[in-house]
Amino acid sequence: MQVLKPYLANIEHLTATSHIDDKKIYIHPKLKNLGCVSIVLIREAIAPVVFRNAEQEITDIECLDNLYVRAVPNKFKYIERGRGLQILRALGVGGKQAQNKTVLYKGQKISDAFDLNTLVFGDSANYDNRVLPVRAAINYSDALSIKPKEQVVDSTFHNRAMEDGTLFDAESKKNSDNLFTRHFIKPGTLMVQVLSTRGQVLPDIGLKHLLLSVGLAGSYGGQTSVTGVNIKTHIIGVYADQFEQAITSPYELLKVLQPHTDSDLVTIKATLHEVLQAKHATSLQGAEVQQWQHDLIKAFEQNGSLLEQEYQAAQPKVAALFNEWFS
Repeated sequence: MQVLKPYLANIEHLTATSHIDDKKIYIHPKLKNLGCVSIVLIREAIAPVVFRNAEQEITDIECLDNLYVRAVPNKFKYIERGRGLQILRALGVGGKQAQNKTVLYKGQKISDAFDLNTLVFGDSANYDNRVLPVRAAINYSDALSIKPKEQVVDSTFHNRAMEDGTLFDAESKKNSDNLFTRHFIKPGTLMVQVLSTRGQVLPDIGLKHLLLSVGLAGSYGGQTSVTGVNIKTHIIGVYADQFEQAITSPYELLKVLQPHTDSDLVTIKATLHEVLQAKHATSLQGAEVQQWQHDLIKAFEQNGSLLEQEYQAAQPKVAALFNEWFS
């Protein structure tokens, strides 16, 4: 989208040169300039889904004098980052290494591991006794349930005892203790989340790659999900300005939605867009962005499309960024 270009990086100028002294120079990523783009999403549970940690049956957080379900960023980013790798592999322009296991041997080009997916989602690699870190161009926020936890979480009782359904184990001559309760987030639960970039570090092709990754992700709602596809993603809109706005925090958006927790999805989307649009210099409504995302998916499915050519043109430029940065 042309209106977003002033807030995005130029793929032709991803690096800059600085002087160490009057003779020596070094190459580094281009210095950040003003510009922030935020994609505001509603994540809808369409099947039972679990977001948990070692201490809690469902991860939550206290906010507005109540407990809300909290899905930490990696519950969604892990899946979408993995889909991004698959997109690059399908187009033959990256994804050469497994997710979260990026290792380079001595003398290997950095671009053999780092690619467009690295630029968008971040990564780190072990290389010649060094760790090479790349901060993500896109920051994932927490996803917060619009309704309090008590209204959106349920549980089921499980008995993994004898095949006949009784608790008595004839072999051990005692009752089974293999009983447990599983908590899950109910279908229909809505969660608000924001993906944002700062400082003109994301090029146009990177934004397209992000939208493709989100659109094709599924999604399975993180590593702790217990069913298949259980999350549907709705785009509220894309909002851009020179600076980040506090309203793009999901914790602030939760306050906006307090009078509308029993409203339908259409009302919730309209309410959020009205508030976000008023606080940003540039905005694109969700329907327009989802159509753009749909067109990207269709182009991805076509051999030799303009989108494929754009990916191919970007590959050497992104490779040069990482090779020059870390060499």
